[in-house]
This record gives sequence, structure tokens and C-alpha cells, in this order.
Amino acid sequence: MKNRRTTISLIILFSFFVFSGMGALTATESPEEVIVDSDVYDTDRKGPVVLSHRIHAEDYDVACKECHHDYDEDGKSLWEEGDPVEKCGSCHDPSVNEGNMKKLRIAFHINCKGCHKRMKKEGISDDAPYRNCYDCHKRKL
Repeated sequence: MKNRRTTISLIILFSFFVFSGMGALTATESPEEVIVDSDVYDTDRKGPVVLSHRIHAEDYDVACKECHHDYDEDGKSLWEEGDPVEKCGSCHDPSVNEGNMKKLRIAFHINCKGCHKRMKKEGISDDAPYRNCYDCHKRKL
């Protein structure tokens, strides 16, 4: 349960830094709300995702490391709480998978939807959305 909450919080932080115009931040400078919306994709069929970093981190107790990472060549995450948080797009290309590195949209979906699905399956949350796109994405106007 604690790991699931940690995952969700980290996903939120991860999303915020990819799509904001901000550089690296530390965990102590985390935002209240994260908006995943970007013009880096070739197509953007869905609207932005707006999520509460605070709710994921505090209410669901998702550990920072569930979303934030810096992997070594052996696949071990070297990122520790308090380390700078880089934009997701600084590693994840928006258009191309590169080796084990998934492209940006796929990385988000694997992390966010995967965590939500696990939370629901394990009975941790009854309302963690993962099936209907518009449970997370705001419809484009």
C-alpha cells in the first residue's frame, strides 16, 4: 500500500518536471499540483493530465523514488530523496524508444496507469483510474 502511494506521488512529480518550463528542482520545492501537458509530441490527441502532488505524496504515501529515478548501466536507480529532479524529457525522447528507455508517453503510461491498476487490483484504492483516458486526461477544448 505504501509503495503504491509512493509510486503515484513520484509519477506526479515526474510529470510536472517534464512538462513545466522549470529546470531541476529538489523534493523540498515540490509543487502542489502537476499538469502534464506538452507540445513536444507529434500528436496530442488527449488533453492534459492534472494531478495533486500533495495527495499522492501525503494521502497515498507514494515514495518519491517511485516516480523519480536516475538509473545506472545495471538498471539500479541511483536517485535519492532530496536529489535534483530533472525533466522527464531530458532522458525520455518524446518520439523514439532508445534501448531500454521508453519514449516519454509510454514511460508515463507504464508508470501512472500501471500503478493505478495495481492499486485497484490489490484493493488499495477503488477509484485509481486506468481504463478510461478521460478519467485522468482533461478533454481538449
